[in-house]
Amino acid sequence: MGVPRFELLEPVTYEEASRLISAHETIPLAGGTAIISMMRQRLFNPSHIVSLHKISGLGGVSPAKSGGLSIGAMATLRSVEIHPAVRSQYPLLSETLSSVANVRVRWSATVGGNLAHGDYRLDPPGALIALGARVRLGSARGERELQLEDFFRGFFETAKEDDEIILGVDLPPTDEEASGHYLKFTSHASADWPCVGVAVYIKENFSGKCESARVVLTAAAQTPLLLEGVDEILSGEAVTEAAAQKVADLTHSQLDSIEDSSGSTWYKREIAPVLVRRALLEAARRKPKARDERRKN
Repeated sequence: MGVPRFELLEPVTYEEASRLISAHETIPLAGGTAIISMMRQRLFNPSHIVSLHKISGLGGVSPAKSGGLSIGAMATLRSVEIHPAVRSQYPLLSETLSSVANVRVRWSATVGGNLAHGDYRLDPPGALIALGARVRLGSARGERELQLEDFFRGFFETAKEDDEIILGVDLPPTDEEASGHYLKFTSHASADWPCVGVAVYIKENFSGKCESARVVLTAAAQTPLLLEGVDEILSGEAVTEAAAQKVADLTHSQLDSIEDSSGSTWYKREIAPVLVRRALLEAARRKPKARDERRKN
């Protein structure tokens, strides 16, 4: 089925885009992988679409003022996945992005569009939240930013106002003592929607004891779930089988799972702790090269 006719508006600033979105009660077009599909299914039939492609400064990966990395909203998932700085400093993000759909989709889908869609099944938010990312929003009224875990509010609902545009995400400085892993289980093909996904990011000290850890579940609840109480369990401890199981058990009280075509509520609650335990152990096993070299000296 084809796409209904619409008028394409192409502003050159995000402030202008914000005003056009408000005037025509429409939404912005980034990569278009979700919007075009919705329009073909007649789930969304706008008279106008506001393209973000001519707005400068929304693409690419660059050093952030904080010392980390700034990823523009219009950067495609694939371009971020293969970026040298992302691969070397944030391998968890690169690994996660490589698991999204297929290469053709990743060359089209953008970071900003992925987040704005608010789909609980998406992979990138898990890794970004685990890494402590902040999302930047802008409109004709000004700019603001917030922690990414606070951006997702409910089922396909985000904190983005109707006239706001995602400008990008900022990652805090990487830590050479940190390691991570993204693990997901799919009920169908490997490129299909996950039943449950788990992103883990841990920092260990010189002696191999955990200093901090973040565990995020995707596709299991209405929003990405950042597990609470992980640091209390792992702080000062090695990530052993027993410690990983204690963290996995947190899902029983914190996960309000959602049923979909990839798994029932019961099934997601059963498989989530298994994936959490496995992801934690794998992240701990992935000792950063710098950490191992110092231990040898």
